[in-house]
Amino acid sequence: MNTEQGKQATILLIEDDDETRPVLKQNLQRYGYRVLIALDEEDARERVGGGGVQADLILIDLVGKSPQDVLQAGQRIRAHAKYDGHTPLVVLAEKYGADLEGTDVNVSGNDWITYPEEHDQLHNLLAHLLSK
Repeated sequence: MNTEQGKQATILLIEDDDETRPVLKQNLQRYGYRVLIALDEEDARERVGGGGVQADLILIDLVGKSPQDVLQAGQRIRAHAKYDGHTPLVVLAEKYGADLEGTDVNVSGNDWITYPEEHDQLHNLLAHLLSK
């Protein structure tokens, strides 16, 4: 999704880990993004219902769930928000093998799973998706 010159992109961050959430939020803000927080799928659905929260990208990380389960939760949130199908959805994978480390997988359309290896990987993916 294109963001206009001077407009700060908004990321809806769904993160249920109390230790990870503030660090991730701070890093995203340092990259220049406006960050809206939800604690889990239910909280996110409440926040986006009725079009109240408009986000340019959904970033989701739910502890203890498979990337596919988290992807499906993100898709339900996006549908509930009535965001168009072009709103990127990025899942932060929690556990993965060395073969996936450092990769970003385009699952379908604008749905991605990232298997981070280094700090800048997430930033680069978000910048790429938000510049479209």
